[in-house]
Amino acid sequence: MSALLSVSGLVKHFPIRSGLFGRANAVVRAVDGVTFDVADGETLGLVGESGCGKSTTARLLIGLIQADAGRIMFDKRSIGETLTLTELRRGVQMVFQDSYASLNPRLTIEDSIAFGPSVHGIPGATARALARDLMVKVGLDPTRFAGRYPHELSGGQRQRVNIARALAVSPRVVILDEAVSALDKSVEAQVLNLLLDLKEEFGLTYVFISHDLNVVRYISDRVMVMYLGEIVEIGHVEDIYAAPRHPYTRALLAAMPSMDPDARTAEAPLSGDPPNPINPPLGCRFHPRCPCAEPICATTDPGLYVAGARGHLAACHMVIPGSGHSKAQAAA
Repeated sequence: MSALLSVSGLVKHFPIRSGLFGRANAVVRAVDGVTFDVADGETLGLVGESGCGKSTTARLLIGLIQADAGRIMFDKRSIGETLTLTELRRGVQMVFQDSYASLNPRLTIEDSIAFGPSVHGIPGATARALARDLMVKVGLDPTRFAGRYPHELSGGQRQRVNIARALAVSPRVVILDEAVSALDKSVEAQVLNLLLDLKEEFGLTYVFISHDLNVVRYISDRVMVMYLGEIVEIGHVEDIYAAPRHPYTRALLAAMPSMDPDARTAEAPLSGDPPNPINPPLGCRFHPRCPCAEPICATTDPGLYVAGARGHLAACHMVIPGSGHSKAQAAA
């Protein structure tokens, strides 16, 4: 499959200002040189601890914030160069975590969904008809819900409205930023199944951000793991879950809740907090918390390296032959 979204060397630093004149004396390295592709029709799961750069990456992809460096290509067109922001918003839409804050409390559900098409030039009557059709697609009866306001709906119903609103401009990519994390489990399962049905019906591509690794495994084709603004592992979902190659990925998977009493976590898989993103450690950024760290890890950034079949990559010296790590294979 060809890449629908292609990201190369993406960087976003947020300045920290202080003093009388608000001068920037430091930066938070939220996203620091990220490169990846999203194939047409796939679901890429994006995971990592809070503060790793997941949501910042999502906002860069949709153009809500501007990158400091790097290039984002959508359908082989560069954002900001050959692709305008208006064209980008028609091709890429986003569903946020907070379903209530995402909706205008003064607009009815029908008007909220019809607003996007109207902005893009679709006549009002046609936009409202489209809104009602999409309400049916997401499981909301227009005769009951079209005239209601956001505060009259449950969290699951509001998120269905947000999904319908995202689909109203016929996007090819939908970014879901913790879109089901605020829902209870029964509603979460319904929304996940809805997303899978809509993906098949409309031929969508998803970037799915979540802290719930079980949900990511259920919905994703590939998984990308981020740590402190960098990608540490990326690969096919079954390869990542069956044989993770980076110690951080293994720690995340070890922390997953299990219904098996024999598989309980006896001790924390990781200790300590992530390092300060203002001044990240040299070398591998995970080395201060890594149980496998050796001197080479503190001095040399491993970069992403081929760690298996199907494009499996990991940023770890242990997967690089001849890297100098005791657990690495000898160079060929």
